[in-house]
Amino acid sequence: MDKISRREFVIKGTTVTLGAGIMLKSGLSFNYSPLNKSKVVEVFHPEAVAENRVVDQAIVQDMLGQGLESLTGKKGNPLATLIDPNDTVGLKINCLGRPMLYTHHELINAMITELKEIGVKENNIIVWDRYGFHMTDCGFTMNDTATGIRYFATQTHNDEMSHFDPEYIYKSEFDNPERRDKNGIICRFSNIFTKQCDKIINMAILKDHGLAGVTLCLKNISYGICNNNGRFHGPDHISTFITDIYSLPEVREKIVLNIIDGLEACFENGPVPRTSNVLFTPKTLWLGTDPVALDTLGLEVIETKREKKGYPALKEIRPTIDHIEMAAGAGLGKHKKEEIEVVKIDMTA
Repeated sequence: MDKISRREFVIKGTTVTLGAGIMLKSGLSFNYSPLNKSKVVEVFHPEAVAENRVVDQAIVQDMLGQGLESLTGKKGNPLATLIDPNDTVGLKINCLGRPMLYTHHELINAMITELKEIGVKENNIIVWDRYGFHMTDCGFTMNDTATGIRYFATQTHNDEMSHFDPEYIYKSEFDNPERRDKNGIICRFSNIFTKQCDKIINMAILKDHGLAGVTLCLKNISYGICNNNGRFHGPDHISTFITDIYSLPEVREKIVLNIIDGLEACFENGPVPRTSNVLFTPKTLWLGTDPVALDTLGLEVIETKREKKGYPALKEIRPTIDHIEMAAGAGLGKHKKEEIEVVKIDMTA
């Protein structure tokens, strides 16, 4: 068997063999028909972020509300079309870019308000990321109790496995063996994702990535829900890994909404920017159910900013950016601009 084909997803002893970046044998029924365009809602407000980087909570709440209503076509409580009041809902945020850039508290708070308005109980809302110290570095107060909004992570430290599911693993030898951790060829999945949450809202950041080109919706999930994935950070492996993980049935069934937080963003030195000169303020949210379409648009925004600043195009210097196109080829969403419907909401007074 060729090395690239030895990739498997194991669920409670049942093994699914993965193809070369395409989950051909899983029996998946993908939601993205070639006959329909993928809808993305773009919401801009010129006063969402002040010059001192202070984000206006009320404006962000309004931006999110209008964006959800446009996306779902439902006026009033739009999340009710995606989420049941009895669901436990996970907000998968991104804190890696701490302390300068992470999913904004204001956007998270706005989403919590929307969830509570449709009847989701506070303790059934989990705000989470992979590492606990990343979250605390971003000012989140951890809470794993039976009261209030829950804030916790899969791992408390790099070498500590506190919330991993022993029944869900991804096995792959198509990696860089020198970067494997003690788990060898196995990635273990967060039980926050596999067991604790009924639905997931993917809340990515608009930023570039030194290895993947960009880290948007696809990468926020694929690298955020399992461990031992640094071994795939390379030009030969990263796109296949991202596509494999996002192709899994559990991923596609649970993620009901993707958001790119573009209130602030970075166009260079991501995913962990260290200087403010690489940041910019689009003051924009992008919402949709198609992660490929969202990532396609997000990449375009970053490329446009890089061109204005005199930086080379990511597609020229970081070939691993093809993970977006590979994901489209796997049926995970739409990549061609003519297949994406962008609804723009400009909230300029």
